Amino acid sequence: MPPGRIRSRDERGFALMSTLLLLLLLLTMGAAALYYSTLDLRSTAHYETGNQAFYAAESGLMHALSSINLVGVVNFKTDMADRWSQVYGASQKSMPGYANIRYQVTSTASATDPVNSGIVTAVGLSPLEGRRVLRVTLTKGTFGGARGAIYLAADSVSSTFRGNAFAVDGNNYGVNGNLANDGISVPGISTRNDSVTNRVTGSLSSQQMDNVQGEGFSSDPLKPSVLTTGGPGVDDLDQIVSNVLGNPTTVTTGQRKFNGNAAFGSVSSPQITHMTNSDVQLNGNAQGAGILVVDGSLTINGTLDFVGWIIVRGDTVINSTASTDDDTVVLGNATILGSLWTGHLTVTVGGSAVIDYCDSCLRLADQTGGANVENIPRPMRIVSWQEVL
Repeated sequence: MPPGRIRSRDERGFALMSTLLLLLLLLTMGAAALYYSTLDLRSTAHYETGNQAFYAAESGLMHALSSINLVGVVNFKTDMADRWSQVYGASQKSMPGYANIRYQVTSTASATDPVNSGIVTAVGLSPLEGRRVLRVTLTKGTFGGARGAIYLAADSVSSTFRGNAFAVDGNNYGVNGNLANDGISVPGISTRNDSVTNRVTGSLSSQQMDNVQGEGFSSDPLKPSVLTTGGPGVDDLDQIVSNVLGNPTTVTTGQRKFNGNAAFGSVSSPQITHMTNSDVQLNGNAQGAGILVVDGSLTINGTLDFVGWIIVRGDTVINSTASTDDDTVVLGNATILGSLWTGHLTVTVGGSAVIDYCDSCLRLADQTGGANVENIPRPMRIVSWQEVL
């Protein structure tokens, strides 16, 4: 065979080997690229699910804090930590619309101050075994009390608004009655559920809607400040009243008629006043400060100026022409700086009644007797936050 033909055959074998090596190299590089791409995708997926777990844990903390502050805390250990399954529930909860993203929250009392402080731990869970843990330390805050200038604790109401001279304002006023202009604003009227909110809003005529101002108020389009905030129910309100009246400084009166001048504490010396008569009538000029608890009906034929927190356990009717059992009736003039809470089923507001939210007035109520009223439920506030690795 000619030598040239042999060299040609050898060159073809070398080219085939080179091609195979090149293909092997390309396959190796492709496999490596696919592997690292897969790792990158997995890393991205784990990063995303890790964030989902983190957000779930945050939601759990907010849910827990909302549940705690729905009623407030007197003793964190007995009110919350020991009753956590009743207050919040021990089972895992899913994020709305995302069944595979969940959170679970536990609560423990502080080892050094179990009455005033506690620890809440939230675990967020997501796909691909995503898990993040957040922990906050809580301590009792000052008594802010009100969710609105008027708070309706009932799950249903029958409301009627008469006249156009009344005013309910959730913008913050000072003890002197002047608008504080500090940006603090709560609803004029706050409720437990949307049904009550709609019922109250529907009771206001177009001429009355701008009489209820505060958070959410709009003049164009006209919308009164009546908002759903949640909060204590009627049974909770009874428990709050029981706690308040347990304070040894409480002044209890069974008197029915108050003629002439009457005083129920002052700004310089606020007091807890408990009216037990089923039909209390204020026929003269009355003034007071602190906390006023009314068990039955309250008829104001004269003038009432009150600074602080009023809790009416029956119905609340302001400036009506007739009185019914368990009503608060204002036939004269009423000016309330602070907040009015009521567990009534009927609300009638009209005439010359002014109810202005006042944060400093509620703090004044908290200082009844010269010291914090121990039995008033208080909100918990976050003082430290950490992610647990």
